[in-house]
Amino acid sequence: MAHDLRNALNAVAVNLEVVRGRSARGAEASAIAPFAATASAQLELALAATEALLGFARAEPEPADVGVIIDRLERLLAVRGHGPGDRRPLVRGAVTSAPADLVRAVVARSVLSAVQVGASAPCEITVADGIFLRVTGGDASAPSLDPELVTLASVWGVRTATHGHALELSFPPVTDDTPNAPA
Repeated sequence: MAHDLRNALNAVAVNLEVVRGRSARGAEASAIAPFAATASAQLELALAATEALLGFARAEPEPADVGVIIDRLERLLAVRGHGPGDRRPLVRGAVTSAPADLVRAVVARSVLSAVQVGASAPCEITVADGIFLRVTGGDASAPSLDPELVTLASVWGVRTATHGHALELSFPPVTDDTPNAPA
């Protein structure tokens, strides 16, 4: 990941150097614009990835929002040239009663496992009487989680199931009577 972020920043620097050099020689705007546009796009990508990385460095806010975590992963993985899938609008209201750090670990490990399996990891979130996340792997195997993490997650009501190339996660929603600890 650090290598990919450094590459994006290098692309910014190289393209800005071309813009500087050409503009100093009085080049036409049409000869400069593509390099400026590339520098701008790479900077935007690097800034979004850096912001996402800083979000993961901080404690996850309680209650955890699965949609926010997926959005952050998409921005971070986009710097690699692939991620959970095409950027889509942030899913709102995917708030779960499971502990935030546990939710972040389960979601991140699911997506990262899928990215290792294939080039991308399309994710679908559905919010109904619970929060449902489907992470699809890219080849013959589904993303997977460590058995210890699955066991810990189940204590907090997080369910996992594998169907074909997909790992399906179900998170308990926040309710008025949500307990502070598992039963």
